[in-house]
Amino acid sequence: MNDRKWILPLLAGIAICAATSIAWPQTLREQPDPQQLIVAGSGVNLGITRLLAKAFMNDHPQIIIEVPGSIGTKGAIAAVADGAITFGLLARSLKENEESSGLVVRPYARVPIVVGVHPTVADDESTFQDLVDIYRGTKTRWKDGNEIIVLAREPGDSGMQVLEKKVPGFLEAYAESARTKRWSIFFTDQDANRALSITHYAIGISDLGMLATENLNVKVLKLNGIAPTPENLLDGRYPLSRDLSFLYRAGTLPEGAKAFLDFVRSDKGAGILRSHGYIPVN
Repeated sequence: MNDRKWILPLLAGIAICAATSIAWPQTLREQPDPQQLIVAGSGVNLGITRLLAKAFMNDHPQIIIEVPGSIGTKGAIAAVADGAITFGLLARSLKENEESSGLVVRPYARVPIVVGVHPTVADDESTFQDLVDIYRGTKTRWKDGNEIIVLAREPGDSGMQVLEKKVPGFLEAYAESARTKRWSIFFTDQDANRALSITHYAIGISDLGMLATENLNVKVLKLNGIAPTPENLLDGRYPLSRDLSFLYRAGTLPEGAKAFLDFVRSDKGAGILRSHGYIPVN
Protein backbone atom coordinates (compact mmCIF):
# COMPACT_ATOMS: atom_id res chain seq x y z
CA MET A 1 0.00 0.00 0.00
CA ASN A 2 2.86 2.35 0.94
CA ASP A 3 4.69 1.44 -2.29
CA ARG A 4 1.73 2.57 -4.37
CA LYS A 5 1.83 6.02 -2.74
CA TRP A 6 5.22 6.87 -4.29
CA ILE A 7 5.09 4.75 -7.44
CA LEU A 8 2.17 6.72 -8.95
CA PRO A 9 3.82 10.16 -8.54
CA LEU A 10 7.09 8.68 -9.89
CA LEU A 11 5.35 7.35 -12.98
CA ALA A 12 3.70 10.74 -13.52
CA GLY A 13 7.07 12.47 -13.23
CA ILE A 14 8.64 10.09 -15.75
CA ALA A 15 5.77 10.78 -18.17
CA ILE A 16 6.29 14.53 -17.86
CA CYS A 17 10.05 14.22 -18.39
CA ALA A 18 9.53 11.97 -21.39
CA ALA A 19 7.11 14.43 -22.94
CA THR A 20 9.52 17.29 -22.29
CA SER A 21 12.48 15.40 -23.78
CA ILE A 22 10.50 14.75 -26.94
CA ALA A 23 9.10 18.28 -27.29
CA TRP A 24 12.42 20.13 -26.74
CA PRO A 25 14.25 18.85 -29.84
CA GLN A 26 11.04 19.37 -31.84
CA THR A 27 10.98 23.04 -30.74
CA LEU A 28 14.59 23.45 -31.84
CA ARG A 29 13.83 21.93 -35.22
CA GLU A 30 11.07 24.46 -35.73
CA GLN A 31 13.39 27.46 -35.31
CA PRO A 32 14.09 29.04 -38.74
CA ASP A 33 17.63 28.82 -40.07
CA PRO A 34 19.48 32.15 -40.11
CA GLN A 35 19.22 33.97 -43.43
CA GLN A 36 22.65 34.96 -44.77
CA LEU A 37 23.24 37.97 -47.00
CA ILE A 38 26.56 38.79 -48.66
CA VAL A 39 27.30 42.45 -49.44
CA ALA A 40 30.54 43.21 -51.31
CA GLY A 41 32.13 45.63 -53.73
CA SER A 42 33.88 49.00 -53.64
CA GLY A 43 36.17 49.66 -50.68
CA VAL A 44 34.68 53.15 -50.41
CA ASN A 45 31.46 51.65 -49.01
CA LEU A 46 32.87 49.05 -46.62
CA GLY A 47 33.12 50.99 -43.37
CA ILE A 48 29.64 52.48 -43.40
CA THR A 49 28.07 49.27 -44.74
CA ARG A 50 29.53 47.30 -41.85
CA LEU A 51 28.13 49.80 -39.35
CA LEU A 52 24.70 49.67 -40.97
CA ALA A 53 24.81 45.87 -41.08
CA LYS A 54 25.79 45.62 -37.41
CA ALA A 55 22.93 47.87 -36.32
CA PHE A 56 20.48 45.97 -38.54
CA MET A 57 21.56 42.57 -37.18
CA ASN A 58 21.10 43.82 -33.62
CA ASP A 59 17.43 44.33 -34.50
CA HIS A 60 17.18 41.23 -36.72
CA PRO A 61 19.28 38.45 -35.13
CA GLN A 62 17.82 35.88 -37.52
CA ILE A 63 19.58 37.59 -40.45
CA ILE A 64 23.36 37.48 -40.91
CA ILE A 65 25.06 40.03 -43.17
CA GLU A 66 28.63 39.37 -44.26
CA VAL A 67 30.69 42.26 -45.64
CA PRO A 68 34.04 40.92 -46.91
CA GLY A 69 37.01 42.97 -48.06
CA SER A 70 36.97 45.02 -51.25
CA ILE A 71 36.32 43.25 -54.54
CA GLY A 72 36.00 46.53 -56.43
CA THR A 73 33.14 47.87 -58.49
CA LYS A 74 33.81 45.55 -61.43
CA GLY A 75 33.93 42.59 -59.08
CA ALA A 76 30.64 43.65 -57.51
CA ILE A 77 28.92 43.91 -60.89
CA ALA A 78 30.13 40.48 -61.97
CA ALA A 79 29.25 38.86 -58.64
CA VAL A 80 25.72 40.29 -58.60
CA ALA A 81 25.13 39.28 -62.21
CA ASP A 82 26.26 35.72 -61.39
CA GLY A 83 24.10 35.58 -58.26
CA ALA A 84 27.15 35.08 -56.04
CA ILE A 85 26.31 37.96 -53.69
CA THR A 86 23.09 39.61 -52.53
CA PHE A 87 24.16 43.25 -52.92
CA GLY A 88 27.03 44.87 -54.76
CA LEU A 89 28.52 48.10 -53.41
CA LEU A 90 29.07 50.94 -55.88
CA ALA A 91 30.77 54.31 -55.46
CA ARG A 92 30.19 55.46 -59.05
CA SER A 93 27.58 55.19 -61.76
CA LEU A 94 27.50 52.16 -64.02
CA LYS A 95 29.20 52.65 -67.36
CA GLU A 96 27.15 52.06 -70.48
CA ASN A 97 28.76 48.67 -71.11
CA GLU A 98 28.05 47.64 -67.49
CA GLU A 99 24.33 48.36 -67.55
CA SER A 100 21.87 45.50 -67.83
CA SER A 101 18.09 45.32 -67.77
CA GLY A 102 18.35 42.83 -64.91
CA LEU A 103 20.45 45.06 -62.63
CA VAL A 104 19.03 47.66 -60.25
CA VAL A 105 21.10 50.52 -58.77
CA ARG A 106 19.73 51.89 -55.47
CA PRO A 107 21.58 55.03 -54.20
CA TYR A 108 21.57 55.43 -50.43
CA ALA A 109 24.17 58.07 -49.48
CA ARG A 110 26.19 61.03 -50.76
CA VAL A 111 29.51 62.00 -49.20
CA PRO A 112 32.05 64.83 -49.68
CA ILE A 113 35.28 63.78 -51.35
CA VAL A 114 38.18 65.34 -49.48
CA VAL A 115 41.79 66.32 -50.00
CA GLY A 116 43.44 64.63 -47.04
CA VAL A 117 46.96 65.02 -45.69
CA HIS A 118 49.04 63.55 -42.91
CA PRO A 119 48.79 65.66 -39.71
CA THR A 120 52.46 66.64 -40.12
CA VAL A 121 51.40 68.93 -43.00
CA ALA A 122 51.23 72.55 -41.85
CA ASP A 123 48.92 73.71 -44.66
CA ASP A 124 45.22 74.03 -43.86
CA GLU A 125 43.82 74.49 -47.34
CA SER A 126 44.39 73.84 -51.00
CA THR A 127 42.96 75.03 -54.31
CA PHE A 128 42.02 73.47 -57.62
CA GLN A 129 45.20 74.92 -59.10
CA ASP A 130 47.29 73.48 -56.28
CA LEU A 131 45.95 70.00 -57.00
CA VAL A 132 46.75 70.32 -60.71
CA ASP A 133 50.26 71.60 -59.96
CA ILE A 134 50.92 68.90 -57.36
CA TYR A 135 49.90 66.07 -59.66
CA ARG A 136 51.76 67.67 -62.54
CA GLY A 137 54.88 67.75 -60.39
CA THR A 138 55.43 71.52 -60.52
CA LYS A 139 54.36 72.18 -56.91
CA THR A 140 56.61 70.01 -54.76
CA ARG A 141 56.80 71.69 -51.31
CA TRP A 142 54.38 72.51 -48.52
CA LYS A 143 54.45 76.05 -47.17
CA ASP A 144 56.93 75.04 -44.44
CA GLY A 145 59.35 73.69 -47.04
CA ASN A 146 58.74 69.97 -46.52
CA GLU A 147 58.46 67.85 -49.65
CA ILE A 148 54.94 66.89 -50.78
CA ILE A 149 54.50 63.10 -50.90
CA VAL A 150 51.72 62.22 -53.34
CA LEU A 151 49.75 59.02 -52.75
CA ALA A 152 47.74 58.45 -55.92
CA ARG A 153 45.02 56.03 -56.97
CA GLU A 154 44.79 53.94 -60.09
CA PRO A 155 43.07 55.29 -63.23
CA GLY A 156 39.34 54.62 -63.00
CA ASP A 157 39.12 55.16 -59.24
CA SER A 158 35.84 56.89 -58.38
CA GLY A 159 37.56 59.75 -56.55
CA MET A 160 39.93 60.39 -59.43
CA GLN A 161 36.99 60.41 -61.85
CA VAL A 162 35.25 63.13 -59.83
CA LEU A 163 38.40 65.30 -59.80
CA GLU A 164 38.83 64.78 -63.54
CA LYS A 165 35.31 66.13 -64.12
CA LYS A 166 35.26 68.93 -61.55
CA VAL A 167 38.82 70.31 -61.42
CA PRO A 168 39.92 72.16 -64.57
CA GLY A 169 43.21 70.75 -65.88
CA PHE A 170 43.32 67.79 -63.47
CA LEU A 171 42.46 65.19 -66.12
CA GLU A 172 45.55 66.00 -68.18
CA ALA A 173 47.85 66.38 -65.15
CA TYR A 174 46.72 63.11 -63.61
CA ALA A 175 46.92 61.18 -66.89
CA GLU A 176 50.46 62.42 -67.50
CA SER A 177 51.53 61.53 -63.96
CA ALA A 178 50.07 58.02 -64.36
CA ARG A 179 51.86 57.47 -67.66
CA THR A 180 55.21 58.49 -66.21
CA LYS A 181 54.55 56.60 -62.93
CA ARG A 182 55.49 59.74 -61.01
CA TRP A 183 53.69 58.79 -57.79
CA SER A 184 53.04 55.75 -55.64
CA ILE A 185 49.79 54.12 -56.82
CA PHE A 186 47.37 52.36 -54.46
CA PHE A 187 44.77 49.94 -55.77
CA THR A 188 42.40 49.72 -52.80
CA ASP A 189 40.80 52.46 -50.74
CA GLN A 190 41.86 50.88 -47.48
CA ASP A 191 45.54 50.63 -48.52
CA ALA A 192 45.50 54.25 -49.71
CA ASN A 193 43.84 55.47 -46.51
CA ARG A 194 46.25 53.59 -44.25
CA ALA A 195 49.25 54.93 -46.17
CA LEU A 196 47.90 58.47 -45.89
CA SER A 197 47.48 58.11 -42.13
CA ILE A 198 51.09 57.00 -41.54
CA THR A 199 53.14 58.81 -44.24
CA HIS A 200 54.56 62.14 -43.10
CA TYR A 201 53.83 65.10 -45.43
CA ALA A 202 51.61 62.95 -47.67
CA ILE A 203 48.56 64.06 -49.64
CA GLY A 204 45.78 61.85 -51.00
CA ILE A 205 42.12 61.76 -52.00
CA SER A 206 39.58 60.14 -49.69
CA ASP A 207 36.11 60.99 -48.41
CA LEU A 208 34.63 62.25 -45.18
CA GLY A 209 32.78 59.01 -44.46
CA MET A 210 35.78 56.72 -44.84
CA LEU A 211 37.86 58.91 -42.55
CA ALA A 212 35.13 58.64 -39.88
CA THR A 213 34.22 54.96 -40.20
CA GLU A 214 37.84 53.80 -40.44
CA ASN A 215 39.01 56.11 -37.59
CA LEU A 216 41.85 57.48 -39.73
CA ASN A 217 44.47 59.91 -38.49
CA VAL A 218 44.12 62.23 -41.48
CA LYS A 219 43.86 66.01 -41.66
CA VAL A 220 41.24 67.39 -44.05
CA LEU A 221 42.10 70.50 -46.08
CA LYS A 222 39.70 73.22 -47.08
CA LEU A 223 39.33 73.39 -50.85
CA ASN A 224 39.13 76.82 -52.47
CA GLY A 225 38.48 78.16 -48.98
CA ILE A 226 35.48 75.85 -48.31
CA ALA A 227 35.43 73.05 -45.72
CA PRO A 228 34.18 69.67 -47.02
CA THR A 229 31.15 69.35 -44.75
CA PRO A 230 27.77 67.80 -45.59
CA GLU A 231 26.18 71.22 -45.05
CA ASN A 232 28.50 72.92 -47.54
CA LEU A 233 27.92 70.09 -50.00
CA LEU A 234 24.15 70.39 -49.69
CA ASP A 235 24.10 74.14 -50.31
CA GLY A 236 26.38 73.77 -53.33
CA ARG A 237 29.41 75.58 -51.92
CA TYR A 238 31.61 72.48 -51.75
CA PRO A 239 32.06 70.92 -55.20
CA LEU A 240 33.36 67.36 -54.73
CA SER A 241 31.19 64.38 -53.81
CA ARG A 242 30.20 60.87 -54.78
CA ASP A 243 27.09 58.73 -54.35
CA LEU A 244 27.11 55.29 -52.76
CA SER A 245 24.66 52.69 -54.06
CA PHE A 246 23.52 49.11 -53.66
CA LEU A 247 23.40 46.93 -56.77
CA TYR A 248 21.14 43.89 -57.07
CA ARG A 249 19.28 41.74 -59.54
CA ALA A 250 15.65 42.67 -60.04
CA GLY A 251 13.16 40.24 -58.55
CA THR A 252 15.72 38.18 -56.64
CA LEU A 253 15.93 39.78 -53.20
CA PRO A 254 14.93 37.60 -50.23
CA GLU A 255 12.79 39.16 -47.52
CA GLY A 256 15.82 39.77 -45.30
CA ALA A 257 17.51 41.79 -48.04
CA LYS A 258 14.39 43.90 -48.54
CA ALA A 259 14.29 44.51 -44.79
CA PHE A 260 17.92 45.68 -44.86
CA LEU A 261 17.17 48.18 -47.63
CA ASP A 262 14.23 49.48 -45.62
CA PHE A 263 16.45 49.80 -42.54
CA VAL A 264 19.09 51.83 -44.41
CA ARG A 265 16.34 54.24 -45.51
CA SER A 266 14.72 54.39 -42.08
CA ASP A 267 15.26 57.15 -39.52
CA LYS A 268 17.68 54.92 -37.64
CA GLY A 269 19.69 54.15 -40.77
CA ALA A 270 19.72 57.83 -41.75
CA GLY A 271 20.98 58.72 -38.28
CA ILE A 272 23.93 56.33 -38.66
CA LEU A 273 24.76 57.85 -42.05
CA ARG A 274 24.56 61.45 -40.84
CA SER A 275 26.66 60.78 -37.75
CA HIS A 276 29.53 59.62 -39.97
CA GLY A 277 29.52 62.46 -42.50
CA TYR A 278 27.09 61.06 -45.09
CA ILE A 279 23.95 62.61 -46.54
CA PRO A 280 21.12 60.03 -46.79
CA VAL A 281 19.75 59.66 -50.32
CA ASN A 282 16.23 58.32 -50.85
